[in-house]
Amino acid sequence: MATTLTYDDINKGWVSFYSYEPEWMAHLGNQFYTFKDGNIYQHDVSDVDRTSFYGTSYGVSFTYSSNEGPSEIKLYKSLILETNSNTWYAELDSELESGVIGSETDQKFVDKEGFRYAYIRRESTDSLNFNELSVIGLGDLLSKSTNSFTFLENVPNQINARSTAGSGSDKLYYKDGADTFLVGTITSASGQIITVDSTTNDPALNDFCFVVKESSVESFGLRGYHAKITLHNKSTSFVELFAAGVEAVKSYT
Repeated sequence: MATTLTYDDINKGWVSFYSYEPEWMAHLGNQFYTFKDGNIYQHDVSDVDRTSFYGTSYGVSFTYSSNEGPSEIKLYKSLILETNSNTWYAELDSELESGVIGSETDQKFVDKEGFRYAYIRRESTDSLNFNELSVIGLGDLLSKSTNSFTFLENVPNQINARSTAGSGSDKLYYKDGADTFLVGTITSASGQIITVDSTTNDPALNDFCFVVKESSVESFGLRGYHAKITLHNKSTSFVELFAAGVEAVKSYT
């Protein structure tokens, strides 16, 4: 995708990137105009949607790094923004992990002591990470019936089940040799028995089973020497961002 770059004569450098692609640009007095598909457009008009060009809304995004104490592995726990809006969401990466804060349709920032604050969550694609506490072993399968599975010991009480499957429900998996298979989403967990909504794959007796908790719910941050943070905002209203910070502590894991 092509990108439009802007140059600042005062700072003598390239200062920003834009997603819109004009055919020509011109100044008339203090007004800035561009041409697209044979039409002329005036920019910086206050009574139209912001970050919208030629009838398309692009939103805004920018990337920055957090690299204090570069020789130490840190646990990045949250982002803190000085802004007038909660409509931000974020993607984060380090050398070890990746994480998110909300999405375009599910913003997570909340007001906290004058700042906008949100916890960093692991991505859902990272759920089968056996180095994390969100994977809970159950042992070998003792017996089974339709959508119900019985184990030798009582299932741990931290397993989250819902009467109807949905966001926040944990999932039952089993191992067959080196391969891992999803059984289903847990709807009931009591005593030695786990029930799932439907059976995606059917484990055999004595197969080792385990539960995977929803990674975004169970997450406690992002580990790494540094964090690359990309903030996004799709709002078409007036939004200001004065500063962006991160809460991080040294990791001892």
